[in-house]
Amino acid sequence: MDDGSTGQQTATVAEAFLAALSANGIRHVFANAGTDFAPIIEGLVRANDSGWEAPRFVTVPHETVAMAMAQGYYKAAGAPAAVMVHVTVGTANATCGFINASRDNVPLLLAAGRTPLTESGAHGSRNVSIHWAQEAYDQGAGLREYAKWDYELRAGQPVATLVDRALDIAMTAPRGPVYMTLPREVLAGASPFAARGHRSPGAMPAAPSAEAIDRAAAAIAGAKFPLIVYSAAHQDPASFAALSALARDHAIAVCDHIGGALPSGHEMNLGDLRGMPGDFVRMADVIVAFDAGVPWVPTAAEPAADATVIQIAPDPTFSRLPFRGFRSDLAIAGEPALAVALLHRALDSAGNRSARDARRRRIADARAPVDEARAALRETARTMTPIHPAWTAHCLNRIKDDDAIVVNELGLPYEHLNSEQPGCCLSGNNASGLGRGLGEALGAKVAAPHRQVIAAVGDGSYMFGAPTAAHYVGRAEGLPTLTIVSNNAEWFAVRRATTGMYPNGRAAKANTIPLVELSPSPGFEKTIEACDGFGQKVDDPAALPAALDRAFEAMADGRSALLNVVTRAGGR
Repeated sequence: MDDGSTGQQTATVAEAFLAALSANGIRHVFANAGTDFAPIIEGLVRANDSGWEAPRFVTVPHETVAMAMAQGYYKAAGAPAAVMVHVTVGTANATCGFINASRDNVPLLLAAGRTPLTESGAHGSRNVSIHWAQEAYDQGAGLREYAKWDYELRAGQPVATLVDRALDIAMTAPRGPVYMTLPREVLAGASPFAARGHRSPGAMPAAPSAEAIDRAAAAIAGAKFPLIVYSAAHQDPASFAALSALARDHAIAVCDHIGGALPSGHEMNLGDLRGMPGDFVRMADVIVAFDAGVPWVPTAAEPAADATVIQIAPDPTFSRLPFRGFRSDLAIAGEPALAVALLHRALDSAGNRSARDARRRRIADARAPVDEARAALRETARTMTPIHPAWTAHCLNRIKDDDAIVVNELGLPYEHLNSEQPGCCLSGNNASGLGRGLGEALGAKVAAPHRQVIAAVGDGSYMFGAPTAAHYVGRAEGLPTLTIVSNNAEWFAVRRATTGMYPNGRAAKANTIPLVELSPSPGFEKTIEACDGFGQKVDDPAALPAALDRAFEAMADGRSALLNVVTRAGGR
């Protein structure tokens, strides 16, 4: 109602919170509700009845899926989403996804209810026994190390101001997640409410200094084998094109930490450095690391002693990583996408054609044996049993659309996936919190409903991803995706770590390594069938193309699909 003096309507804080989310461009909230949501639910119904704009709340039965959906949505849409969970316990379930978002620089707002502050006397005071047991001395403490900002809403504070601040911080580089706690009585209280115009949260990205760019360009121009290590994820079409042009026009090799930073067929694309030997790092006389917290693994390779190492990132010292000792001869603060364009312009003046041509030949010579080895492996993999992941990737390339989105979580080797357009490979998981793949695929499908979306996951990642909850959301929200489970019935990373540290140890020689096996393997295809999806187990490489055909037919009919592909360990 109108308060008679200001022209503002009297509303609840919950309604003002919803309006502030909309004003900041939040279109989706992936939510797992609890008793603290009552004012939010009432506000959503009132918004619907009154016709004012509020975000769409999507019911997600597990916080792991909700957090991953927000990350997949951002990676596909370039815009943030919000997640809302139930007090301390919901926050606990969401924490692993929050850590992933922090290390992958994904901006999102995680909002959690807070147990009512009062035992009686207020609208919304405690009224069930869990309200005592769920209270914490400091609810945000468990994830504060990974949050760019966290805050608890107090009575009398303007909630719109806090939402603005939260999303400004989340969307300012280096981007990342923020956390708000919302006590139930505060949400239920009265608040002035007025229509707000839309705003674009976050600061404009900072450009590197001209002096720094000139120094970097001079080093590259004189290099015999310059190497870009690119880890700036979530590329938009403009930055994808800019990196492609820089590498092509100035003959700079690119190794990719994210998958899909360059077109797969680009002449300067040396592939995913994680799947490479250290040869390229050792060969390079200039290394330009874009937003790469881990530009190389020191135990595998180190740059040459006389190489020049340039680090370019919004925070080139990566101050949020507790320990990091990578060389940096020139640290440049600035947005990678802007730095790429500025470097291109500077090299147009600083470079010379003969040096570029010589570099182009050296890089082609370095790439040729890599391409030959990949082609040979794909050919051999046609008949390998168990199925080799390179064959799975090859068969997927045959059928998927050119703009299909592949969310890859330890499922398929990037170097065998064709990706010629921006935004087709959604990577991440630098913190190794497993379980993101299923939810990220759903979030990407929300952002891009007309594109094919494929989640490529390992069997362990699939189990971590709360698959029943994920497949439920796919069915309930009409988000058909394909999940390919590369099922090797073990924790391969654990096996590799053990045998790598102790190649001549007893575990390496044992018939069974403790804590590695995941057998007997579940029938993962049955899980999606319970949610009206198409599922099939595939253990014959010759049967895989037809199985993919059936899976894509199911997606075209609006049903999600899953292939449980019995595969070999390692995937390379």
